[in-house]
Amino acid sequence: MADKSEVERRLHSLAQLDADAVGAYDVAIARIGPALVRERLNSFRADHLRHVQDLNALIQHFGGEPVTLRPDLKGSAMKGLTAMTGLMGTEATLWAMLGNEELFDRAYELALQFEWSPEVKALIRQHREDERRHGTWIRDAVRTRPWADSRLPFMDTAEMGA
Repeated sequence: MADKSEVERRLHSLAQLDADAVGAYDVAIARIGPALVRERLNSFRADHLRHVQDLNALIQHFGGEPVTLRPDLKGSAMKGLTAMTGLMGTEATLWAMLGNEELFDRAYELALQFEWSPEVKALIRQHREDERRHGTWIRDAVRTRPWADSRLPFMDTAEMGA
């Protein structure tokens, strides 16, 4: 396994990515009209918060400073893109979040290639599975548009063409 500072740096990078995800979800949730989509995105946001907490506990164990929920440059760009696409309605917001989730999934997949203790590797694998579940749901939602049947009560101005 890599030395403590390298392990801490890698964990910090993952935790920052999850902190950035929380910010992107905040923006997406604010832009989403349909309650069923907002509720699911809220549960995904909660997963990312848990990831930050889990990773911060490990970071502190290795002597590092925990990550705050402030976005870095990458996170600010992610929030901005999500906000801009959110002006185009629910489907566009979900496409932006799908791109974000694919990034998170790839980051966790890459992290699994490093040498970790069995406990850390199990946690990273669990987080990657969360990312895959998020991406699968969003991909399916974009394909099936579950909000379309009851669309009128949930339409926002962007979706009405205003």
